[in-house]
Amino acid sequence: MKLNKKSLLVACVLAAMSTSAFAASTTTSTSSTTVTNTDTSTSTSTRVTREQHSTTISTSSTTTSEKTSSRSSNTSVGVGVGIGRLDTFMPIAGAVKQPPAAVKKAIRVLKDDSLLQQGYLGLVKEKGKWGIVGPNGQVVLAPTYKTLDASFKKDGTFYGEEGKNKVVHIKGDGTVLQSGKEAQDALYADTNERYTAIKEMNNFNPKDIHQSYLSDSYVTFKEKGKLGFKDSAGHVVIQPQFKEIPNVETKFSEDRAFVKADGKVVAIDGQGKVVFTAPSNEVYPYKNGLAEYRRKVSHFGLGGILGLVGMGYLYNHGGVYIDGLGGLIDDGMKRGYIDRNGTIVIDSKNDYVYPMEEHGTLVRNEGKLGFMNRQGQYIIQPGNYEAGTIDMNNVLLTMKNKDTNKYGIFDMETGKQEVPFKYDTIDFVGEHQMSVTNDTNRYVVDMADGRIIYKGDKANTVKSFVGDQYTWIYNKDGNYKILSLDGTVIETPVMKDISGTGTFSHGYSSVKIKGKWGIMNSKGELVVQPTYDEITIL
Repeated sequence: MKLNKKSLLVACVLAAMSTSAFAASTTTSTSSTTVTNTDTSTSTSTRVTREQHSTTISTSSTTTSEKTSSRSSNTSVGVGVGIGRLDTFMPIAGAVKQPPAAVKKAIRVLKDDSLLQQGYLGLVKEKGKWGIVGPNGQVVLAPTYKTLDASFKKDGTFYGEEGKNKVVHIKGDGTVLQSGKEAQDALYADTNERYTAIKEMNNFNPKDIHQSYLSDSYVTFKEKGKLGFKDSAGHVVIQPQFKEIPNVETKFSEDRAFVKADGKVVAIDGQGKVVFTAPSNEVYPYKNGLAEYRRKVSHFGLGGILGLVGMGYLYNHGGVYIDGLGGLIDDGMKRGYIDRNGTIVIDSKNDYVYPMEEHGTLVRNEGKLGFMNRQGQYIIQPGNYEAGTIDMNNVLLTMKNKDTNKYGIFDMETGKQEVPFKYDTIDFVGEHQMSVTNDTNRYVVDMADGRIIYKGDKANTVKSFVGDQYTWIYNKDGNYKILSLDGTVIETPVMKDISGTGTFSHGYSSVKIKGKWGIMNSKGELVVQPTYDEITIL
């Protein structure tokens, strides 16, 4: 019953940067400050590292300022650092585009700290039971329930499972609001609301598509083995005369439904009139003017991408970066797309067509990869490329030139190559942040202004800023440190014992120490001691 809302709604929308041809000389200075923490039993000191880069360019100069704030209390010092710009990282237009409404919704969900404000920080599991802890580490609800999840309304209520199929609707302190069938019904309604919201985030509405159709509300019915349609009031609007297509959902979408007539798969309109014969026996409902059809389908392999909230189809493809998942992959399908008149817009006879995104899709043919818009026109001309990742927030795409094994970035709306093929890796790690590697260095860059947030060893891994201003950097030996968007790097002695982390949410992250999970704040302080088997930040 436990619904992992973080995995469903995770949305760290993508970003990018471009390059400059200016020659420059760069100097780097690093300083550190050690302060004492006495408010946690395990944290004894916090090390705040500040890197400052200055760049001199023959035509102009850039200066950097640094500001430091401290408080005379028993908490760690927060340091804000303004980091200069290297000539190799300059802003690009794509970094400041207005994100789609679906992306905005996803970001709002991630940044909503209503439960934290009510005193609920995370769900914790101990000895097979779940409970709740608060922002100061206090136990709000002792681990009691087999499963536990917060209401999607974020009203401070939770749904717990006491035994097999015994659900209760409770307050955070354990006070029972509903039980039995009432709780089951409330949970069902809450779950439906949750998935409706996710579905809305999946959908997009291109500017050129506005029309809705009465037939889209029609439902199927059968009579003597024949398929017909009724309206929402139950009146027969299309007499039973068709057959269903095996393994394909029969429903109206954009005034078209796919059925079988005289042994052929055809599209009918809301009056039951045959509009055209489908190019395949496997064809799917229309979405924003296009319907996908497939031939010789053997499997649907998700591989390294998660089929969830895909702005278009799959979230990692659709603009939401998820740690640990790869780039775009070939799922083995032979797909194509047709318009509402049955005209083939993108042919399944291409070597491979990726699932459709809001602005188009990648198409590989004769060994060359390019990007087509929704009208079937190449926006990015085919080349000896390999697909990388898509930033639906800024409509950007990373691709690797297989001749040089270097990555660059393209704009999916204009086809312009914003970043040349010169980097070993490019990963989008935030709404306006990306991580790139070249030679022996790794950079985290704000693509909107070209600011270098972090520079370190190429071997270091940078997790994504999932709707938060903090993230983790670490190497193969662990050695976890906290990185903030202002460039501050924070470390404490306890971080040497960390073997795993979650992502930051509202300034908190789960951390695994000596096989158990706790919660650390953005200052590097343990607010929940590592004593739990699992933790989910709310």
